[in-house]
Amino acid sequence: MSIRIADIVNGNYTVTVTMTDPDADGALLSCRVLSRFWRGHMHRIGDVIDDAEAEAIVDAARVCDGVEVGMRLLGYRDNSLRGLSKKLRERGFDRDVADMAASELEAMGAIDEKRQIARRGREFAERKLRGRRRVAADLCALGYERGRVEEWLSECGIDFGAICARAIEKKGGVPERGDADGKRRLLSYLYRQGFSSEDIRRAVGIVNEEKV
Repeated sequence: MSIRIADIVNGNYTVTVTMTDPDADGALLSCRVLSRFWRGHMHRIGDVIDDAEAEAIVDAARVCDGVEVGMRLLGYRDNSLRGLSKKLRERGFDRDVADMAASELEAMGAIDEKRQIARRGREFAERKLRGRRRVAADLCALGYERGRVEEWLSECGIDFGAICARAIEKKGGVPERGDADGKRRLLSYLYRQGFSSEDIRRAVGIVNEEKV
């Protein structure tokens, strides 16, 4: 049985395509797809399409469903591409569909990883007083690609030495000269926070200068 386009209805960012369904004795099958997808096909009402084209429309409808679920998830909080794809898979979408839906949302401007990385990265550094290594690890744990994270870190202009000095002051300052245990505890804490040896040396100098 031929597959024919029975109706086309344009929406805000979607197109609802109704086709005759050869698997159901000509019954109608409606699929809502993204306008971006439909612009690459542009069939008209009455056009006859082959099985491959019909299958592509059905697959595109699944992606559209993923986009709509993704939009609802993004309404609650920011998500990385990987993070959103994972959440969509947890809600029953196949990996390919979830990945495509997340990519579509990025193309639509709903996911802006560069902005998200900058916002979360500064929060980790300036509010939680974490060093470069810990900030990078925390951002990657949220699903952001290491390349994008490293690019932001190279451009962000954050003074991790000054951040480290604030972390030292939060812990009560630099221990006295003879307090070996106190120094070990402080160094252990600063390394866990992701500060480098150079950051720590600079920070100690900053704190000592402020004491003078």
